[in-house]
Amino acid sequence: MKLRFTRIVLFAVTAAATLAAPAHAQDVVTVDHCPGPAPLPVTFQVDCAHVADPQLKAECRPFAENQACKVFFAYRKITGINLEQYCPTFTYTLYDKNQWPQEPGDAGGFARKCGADLTTDGIIQSGIGPYDVHEILHVYQDNVLGALPDAHILFGPAMAEAQRLIGDGKSYWNTMSRMKAELNRTANAPNPREASLPPERQCVAAEFYIEDSLYVKSTNNVYLFYRKIEPGGTKDMANRLARFNRMFDAVSGGTARPYLLAHGCTPF
Repeated sequence: MKLRFTRIVLFAVTAAATLAAPAHAQDVVTVDHCPGPAPLPVTFQVDCAHVADPQLKAECRPFAENQACKVFFAYRKITGINLEQYCPTFTYTLYDKNQWPQEPGDAGGFARKCGADLTTDGIIQSGIGPYDVHEILHVYQDNVLGALPDAHILFGPAMAEAQRLIGDGKSYWNTMSRMKAELNRTANAPNPREASLPPERQCVAAEFYIEDSLYVKSTNNVYLFYRKIEPGGTKDMANRLARFNRMFDAVSGGTARPYLLAHGCTPF
């Protein structure tokens, strides 16, 4: 009798687990191929188990498909990085804002080695559907570019170009308009706060100005950023800055150097 009871308990536990598993599986969207002849070398998974709103949960599949079939190929073209060498699978975990497990300062997005946590209000909503061009770029850069002078170096031009390539023209032009306005403000009325920053932060601000101005001058320059940057993993801040400054100067044809040296950067 005791043996029979044990079997019944085991059956009940197994049955409960079996019933629970499909419920979670239904919340995980996997995309391992895209329309057209080009193979998808990285499998994308989006876990929406922490999204309660049915309308937002319904966007999990279009979000996954946009990341796999649009954003992935855009960044592959922009950066020249073959992400599959580092990440055979890219996993997003989406959260309702009130379920966010990270620190509040993470602003609704947190990149990992081969994936990211993201709140639903951190997803870009557009005419082509929901997508992300921010957290995924962290994964591209953090896996390949080595120690960076700033976590968001190259982000402005790269995200704008990704929006252009995936066909979100409205967001692209909004991004470009903001970039041009900020360049104009910086050129005509430099931010007095920058003078109070330590030299390395002044140099980073100068790098942001140069990368945006070069992209506005020619969208092709963002492709050159990634192809001309020297490999390097040094954690020394001066070397990080110098490595990127040499790249910016090369892309600019030598015109970036005077501006960078005049705005906190040491000779490179």
